[in-house]
Amino acid sequence: MDQSAFYGVVSAINFTLLGLWWVAAKDWVDLVAGAASARRTAYLVSLQFVIPGTVSLLAQVAPDVPLVWRTAFAIAGAVGAVGVLMLASELRRVSGARVTPALFVVAGVPLYLAVAVVAAVPALSTAFPGGFTPIQIEALLLTLLVFLGTQEAWVVRLPPASQVTA
Repeated sequence: MDQSAFYGVVSAINFTLLGLWWVAAKDWVDLVAGAASARRTAYLVSLQFVIPGTVSLLAQVAPDVPLVWRTAFAIAGAVGAVGVLMLASELRRVSGARVTPALFVVAGVPLYLAVAVVAAVPALSTAFPGGFTPIQIEALLLTLLVFLGTQEAWVVRLPPASQVTA
C-alpha cells in the first residue's frame, strides 16, 4: 500500500473516531455537570485519537523530508506515553480498577515509546524483521495505537458493574 494513502486513511479514521468520542462524551453526566475528573478523562481519551490522526497528517506533508515526520512522531510518542500514564492513573483513581489501567500502561506506553524511538533513531529499524522502513514500522505501531484508543474509549464510557441493572 502507498504510504501516503495509508496515512490518509489512518488520519481520517482517527478524526472520525474523535468525532464519535465527542458525541459519546457530550451525554456523559459527570462531564456535563463539570466534574474535573470527567473532563480530564475525556480529554486524555481524545488524545488517543488526536495524536495518531495528527501525526498521520504530518506524515503526508513532506514524505520526502524525513525530518518532518520524524520530529512529529518523536514528539507524539513522548506525549502519547505521558497521556496513557495519566489516563491509567485517572481510571485507577476514579474507578478503583487495577487490571485495565495496568493493561493500558503495559500496552500503550511501550507502543508510544517505540513510536518515539523509531522516529528518533531510524537506524534501529534494521533490527525489525521483514525489512520494513522506519515509516512502515511507524504505520504498524499507529495501527496498534488506534486499536488501543478504541479500547480506552470503551472502558471509560462503560458504566461500572454496580450501575448496571439487570
